[in-house]
Amino acid sequence: MNKTIPLAEAKKNLSALIRNVEEKYDRFTITKNGVSEAVLMSCEEFDGLIETLDILSSKEEKDAIVRAKIQVKSGKTISLAAIKKKYKLP
Repeated sequence: MNKTIPLAEAKKNLSALIRNVEEKYDRFTITKNGVSEAVLMSCEEFDGLIETLDILSSKEEKDAIVRAKIQVKSGKTISLAAIKKKYKLP
């Protein structure tokens, strides 16, 4: 959940905010003089966003996603069970 809080409140409650970010994946938009200035979020969530941006900024990656979606829609997929059987995996 994204919550907007003023900077003064963020300063007073930083430990609790970080705990909520870590445990509940809360996000906080921090305002200064009523203007959004920063966002507090978990490192895990931030890393995921950066990875997604990297993927979506690559033409090759976007093309691969489009091809995969077409293959799924046309039924050109192989089940995990079939792969495991083919390669004799547990």
